[in-house]
Amino acid sequence: MTSLDGVARIGKALSDRTRLRILAALSVRPLCVCEITKLLDAEQPSVSRHLGILRTAGLVEDRRDGRWVSYRLSEGPERRAARGLLADLRGALASDPALRRLRRRAGSAHRGPPRRPDAPVLSNG
Repeated sequence: MTSLDGVARIGKALSDRTRLRILAALSVRPLCVCEITKLLDAEQPSVSRHLGILRTAGLVEDRRDGRWVSYRLSEGPERRAARGLLADLRGALASDPALRRLRRRAGSAHRGPPRRPDAPVLSNG
């Protein structure tokens, strides 16, 4: 069961338009910070700050691969506590045209971090 402080953190995390947009994008698939930054047309420090709030609330998890960090919706206890609320929000926001476009773009966005310029290109031939 989530504590009162945990519920307050979830409430704070869900009280911001940018964080709701991030959650909408992550509901499609895991995304790296660079993809989220591009989808939201936002600055990387701002996106990282919002992701930190979502992570502290237990709504997202991060995975590091070298210097790249990708995020996905969490399956932790806070996520279970917020599942009903998030489902209600998703239903209420399903008809929002901006969020529909964002989810569509997230589904077709570049998958994974960009290839390093010095990385070898592997071919099948």
